[in-house]
Amino acid sequence: MRMLMFVVAGLGALVAQGGADQYWITYEANDLPENEGWDRRWGNDDGPFHGDGAYRTLENGILTMDSLYDLRVYDYACRYLYGEFDPGPGELFMAEWRLKVDETIGDGYDAKVGISSDDAWQLGIGCFPDHIISKFEDGVEIPITPGVFHEYRVLSWDMQTYDLYIDGDLAHQGTFWQGALPSKFGWGDCVSGAANLSHWDYVRFGVVPEPASVLMLITLCVCAWRSRARLVEET
Repeated sequence: MRMLMFVVAGLGALVAQGGADQYWITYEANDLPENEGWDRRWGNDDGPFHGDGAYRTLENGILTMDSLYDLRVYDYACRYLYGEFDPGPGELFMAEWRLKVDETIGDGYDAKVGISSDDAWQLGIGCFPDHIISKFEDGVEIPITPGVFHEYRVLSWDMQTYDLYIDGDLAHQGTFWQGALPSKFGWGDCVSGAANLSHWDYVRFGVVPEPASVLMLITLCVCAWRSRARLVEET
């Protein structure tokens, strides 16, 4: 019984210790991003906050962004967590989003998710109707089925390497690029010079307990409970 209590206490201590640094930030398309705690950045060739940005509509929990009327437009949502972005020991950074891009015109991608660590290691996933790219990695182009939503998930333990899952399957293992912009997460219509029609169901990111660490303690807890049960039966 004492061993069981010790393991349970250890599990609680791990969660409590990591809880100060862990966070989970979401956008669920219940309202416009700026009304759900995100910063909105928009503009055109005339500079930031010029023009109207993308045409944005909400319907049935989906945010639709349409910038096809003007290649110069950009319009994206972001969050800054200066010095508090990265995972610590026993923690994992996770980002996930569900997206469908119907059309892209102009110079390259327009819809993008961008991740920048506390040390300015950067990852950019550019999304097209039928494929995605990793902006800072040469030759990384992954085909996807056009015309349907896809679920994306990025996992990183060190903010320099990452695993990318698409619809639950591991699609790519890659590396971040050393940039200059720290502690930022952004998504949306990110490029002036290209335009797109895209539909965003949700966007989420944060630092969570590393699954292996929690699983190990739970396993120890179960083993301790089983050992105690056998002792009770033998006596």
